[in-house]
Amino acid sequence: MFKTKALLGNSAMALIMLLPSPAMAQATDEVGVEILQLLVDEGVIPFDKAQAILDKARQNAALRAEADAAAKAEDVVNVPYVPETVRDEIREAVRDDVVKTAKSEGWVSPNTLPDWVKAVRISGDLRVRGQFDNFSDNNFPSFPDGNAINQAGGVSNSNFPLLNSTFDRKRVNYRARIGIDARVADGIQVGLRLASGDEPGAISTNSTFGNYFDRNTLWVDRAFVDIEPIQGAHIVAGRMPNPFYSTSLVWDEDINPEGVALSVDREIGGGLGVFATGGFFPLQEREIYDDTNLYAGQIGIHYGSKDSFFAKLGAGYYYYENIQSLKNPADGSRINDWSAPAYVSKGNSNFNMRTDGLTTLVGLASEYELLSGTAEVGYRSGPLTFKLSGEVVKNLALDRATINALRGGEQGVKPGDLGWLTRLEVGYPVISEFGQWQVAAGYRHVETDAVLDIFTDSDFGLGGTDVEGYQLEAYFGVHKNTSLGVRWLSSDSIERAPFSVDVVQVELNTRF
Repeated sequence: MFKTKALLGNSAMALIMLLPSPAMAQATDEVGVEILQLLVDEGVIPFDKAQAILDKARQNAALRAEADAAAKAEDVVNVPYVPETVRDEIREAVRDDVVKTAKSEGWVSPNTLPDWVKAVRISGDLRVRGQFDNFSDNNFPSFPDGNAINQAGGVSNSNFPLLNSTFDRKRVNYRARIGIDARVADGIQVGLRLASGDEPGAISTNSTFGNYFDRNTLWVDRAFVDIEPIQGAHIVAGRMPNPFYSTSLVWDEDINPEGVALSVDREIGGGLGVFATGGFFPLQEREIYDDTNLYAGQIGIHYGSKDSFFAKLGAGYYYYENIQSLKNPADGSRINDWSAPAYVSKGNSNFNMRTDGLTTLVGLASEYELLSGTAEVGYRSGPLTFKLSGEVVKNLALDRATINALRGGEQGVKPGDLGWLTRLEVGYPVISEFGQWQVAAGYRHVETDAVLDIFTDSDFGLGGTDVEGYQLEAYFGVHKNTSLGVRWLSSDSIERAPFSVDVVQVELNTRF
């Protein structure tokens, strides 16, 4: 753009200084007007300056016409000749003069951009989704809403908030995200992303329509620094993209962990590579009590070429420190209320931390020490990809005797420590043009304490664990970087009282 503007400016000045013979004055005037109009339209020069240039050009043309007429009257024939080298020198002089004038007067600064502009990349996406939740008529109607109970700091036993499990729901929501990535220096990059969302929490950036046009909240979704001391090794600190190779079984796609992570990915030849990731992530910081933290690590290998077979395998370990809640003393005091989780979903083994017989505060009854295996295998054929992926996770810390003791002999949902997921995906890996498509199908089985219910997929079964079922997906490109998608997620409870729901989502996605 800057080159174009400079060229237009040069053309206008050259037209003034190298105006040809009087016989061509009218044609030159018409071309000059068009060029000057283009300069004004492009914002290179203001209108008044263009008018002044045009007036001067017309005056010069008139003077030359008079001079030519006088010469003809004297029967003098002038045959001017300007050598090519002289004309080149004139053009260079005109260009330099125009550029110098443009810079000094602030018209334009061609071929230059501030360094920070070249180092910054802005991206974003917008999704508008219609969703229908269809509950089974046989569902249990009185599931306590553990998250609402804890957000209220505990509730009376006679006034439990309940989850919706019987009334079908229709709603429209959107997700908006905008990110800024900037290269600070070689090997140092920072990232910032803002996202929509109705409520605080890690697993949803949806904002639901239907609040009398009230403005929505914008959250800091990512804020991190990425340092690459050597090629292929990254130290990332802050609120970062999920550094672990996983599926939505362990980590919902919207989760961006907070903490510090070190990751390494190295090619070892023949299309084979190895990777490893380790990190420390605070979950709940407490001023005078023990903090809840996550220590995690993963190792793996990958193989593949750009146009044929590929595969990847990873083994992960996630240790949650101080995640299990403590029962309050039998005297009815609330000295251990501090150990209640800040957020809960549904499915994990819970118990009432209170002992006063009048109120309830939800506590996590299990420890969580997860061992996961994640894998994918696929084939690329031209622009299409055929991929089969899956994940298996087991909670090594599940202790049924401890759970029963915390429940005080009260009957609860049967604990379970295993979860698995499989998914088949066919089509274009990224939909960026009209006509591109992708279809997928999957099945999952997630027992009660296989994973933390607040971090697993928030759409399947409307979030949480103790669910099993399948999902079907289809996406089609309707324009550049824009696609229309349909998802159907059908789930049933495994051990708890009957809870079945079919979730249908129709969504429009666009990105830049």
